[in-house]
Amino acid sequence: MKDIIEKLLSIPKSFYVCMRLLPFREALKLPLLIRYNVKCLSLRGSVKVTNIQPAGVKIGFGHVGAFDKSYERTILQINGNILFNNNGGGISFGHGSRIIVAKNALLEINKNFSNTAMLTIVCTQSISIQSNVTVSWNTLIMDTDFHATRDTLTGKVNDYVAPITIGEGCWICTRSVILKGAVIPDGCIVGANAVATKRFEECNTLIAGNPAKCTKQNITMIK
Repeated sequence: MKDIIEKLLSIPKSFYVCMRLLPFREALKLPLLIRYNVKCLSLRGSVKVTNIQPAGVKIGFGHVGAFDKSYERTILQINGNILFNNNGGGISFGHGSRIIVAKNALLEINKNFSNTAMLTIVCTQSISIQSNVTVSWNTLIMDTDFHATRDTLTGKVNDYVAPITIGEGCWICTRSVILKGAVIPDGCIVGANAVATKRFEECNTLIAGNPAKCTKQNITMIK
C-alpha cells in the first residue's frame, strides 16, 4: 500500500520532468517515473526512451535499510542527452542517486539496469552502460577529473576527460569508483572500494583494489 501511495504522489513530479525532457506525445505516457522528492537542478537537456511505456524508467525509488530516503534525495542535473534503451527490461535508479549530464554529453543506459541507492553519475562526454548491470550503493561513475593537469617537465597538458564503458552483466559493488577512460568488460565484478581508472581486457573477472587490477578470473555475478 505504501508503494502505491508513493507512486501516486510522484505523478505530478513525473509529469513535469517528462514534459521538460521528452517529446509531448511521449511525455503524456509518463515513461519516466520520478519520485516526488527528487530535486531537479536543471532539465535543459533531452531524454530518449526506446520503449515508451508507463514507468519504464524509475528514478528515486527503492528500499535500502542502510539509508533513510526521506533525507537522501535524488538529484537531476540534465543539460545534455540521455538514452534509456529499456526495450526488453526496465531501468531503475534507487533513492539518493545523482545524475549529472553536461551539455553535449551522452549518457547511455541499457535494459535491466538496477541501482540500489546513492549512485552518482557525472557525464561530461560519454558514459555507456550495457544491459543487465547491477550497481550497489555509494558508488561513483565519472568521466572527468574536472581540473586539467600539466607535466612540469614537458609542459604537456594531460587529458582530464575520457569516455567510460561498462559491459553487459557487470556488478559494480559498494563504494567502488569508476573514473575517466575506464572500460569494464562483460560479466566483470568491480569489488567494494575499488578504483578503476583504465581499460580492462578480460571478461568475467574480479576487478579490485586501488588502483584496481584483475584479481580473479572466470567469475561473474549470479542473477
